[in-house]
Amino acid sequence: MKKFFGLGKGLNSLIPAEGTHLRPSTIAKENVFYVEVHKIRPNPDQPRKDFDQESLVELSKSIRKFGVLQPLLVSKVEENTSRGLNVFYQLIAGERRLRASQLAGLPHVPVIIRDELPEQKSERLEISLIENVQREDLNPMEEAEAYERLQNEFGLTHREIAEKVSKSREVVTNAVRLLKLPKYIKDALRDGSITNAHARALLSFADESRQKDVYNQILKGGFSSRDVEEAAASARTTTGHGKKDHRFVLLEKNLGEHLCVPVLIKATEKGGQIVIRFADHEQLNTIAKAIID
Repeated sequence: MKKFFGLGKGLNSLIPAEGTHLRPSTIAKENVFYVEVHKIRPNPDQPRKDFDQESLVELSKSIRKFGVLQPLLVSKVEENTSRGLNVFYQLIAGERRLRASQLAGLPHVPVIIRDELPEQKSERLEISLIENVQREDLNPMEEAEAYERLQNEFGLTHREIAEKVSKSREVVTNAVRLLKLPKYIKDALRDGSITNAHARALLSFADESRQKDVYNQILKGGFSSRDVEEAAASARTTTGHGKKDHRFVLLEKNLGEHLCVPVLIKATEKGGQIVIRFADHEQLNTIAKAIID
C-alpha cells in the first residue's frame, strides 16, 4: 500500500450533512492511499445489483486515460488464516469505479481508508446505502430496496431518509410502495421492461388478474402510464357489490385480444365509452380492418 497524499481526518466528512450530497470535496480532507486492486473486496451490502456493461467499458476507457479521479471508500480488514495474518480492504463505496478499474487493468487504485470498529459496521452500511442512492443511477427497484433497508435496519422514517438523500418524503414513500408489486412486475421494472410510471400506476389495481392483464398490454407496447391510470380508474367503477362488473372485464379482455390493442370500457349508469388505443397509423388501419371484417 502506498500513501498518496494526506489532508486530515474526520468521520463527518464521510457522512454528508442533511440535505447535501457526497462529492469529492466532502472527502478532500482524508488521507488517500494507493492499494492493490486485487486486495479490495466488493461491498456485500451494495444496493445496486445490475451494472451496465457498456457504461463500465466507457468508464474504464476514461480511467485508463485519466486515472481514478475520485478515491474509493474502504475499510481495512485483518483476518487470521492458516498461513498467518491476511489483510484486505472492504469496499464501502465506489464499486462501479472498482469494476471499471479492473477492466482498465489498473494494478492500484486510490482509496480512503476508514478504520472500522465493530460498532461502526452499521454506519458503513448506512453510508453505502446513502452514497449509492445519492448518485441517482440505481434502477427503481434498487432504490426502493435501499430505502427499505434504511427504514428497517436503522429505524429511519421516510422523512429522515428523504433529508439524508436530499429528496422529498413523497419520493421515498412512492418508491417503497413499489415493493408491494408482484415479483414478475418488480423484475420487469428492474430490467427496464416497464417504466417507473407504469409500475406506480399498476399499484392502483386491487384485482391481481386485471393488474396482470394490463401489465401484459404494457409489454406489448400498447399502454402508456396514462392508459394504465385510466384502466385502474375504470377497474374501480363498481356495481352494488363493490367490484367492477365481470362482464366488462371479460369484454375488455376479449376485445383487446381480438384487436391486439388495449381496450378500456368506461361504464356509467346511463351508458359509457369504449376506448381503443393505437400507436400509429399502421396499427389504426389494422384495428379498422379487424372491426370491419
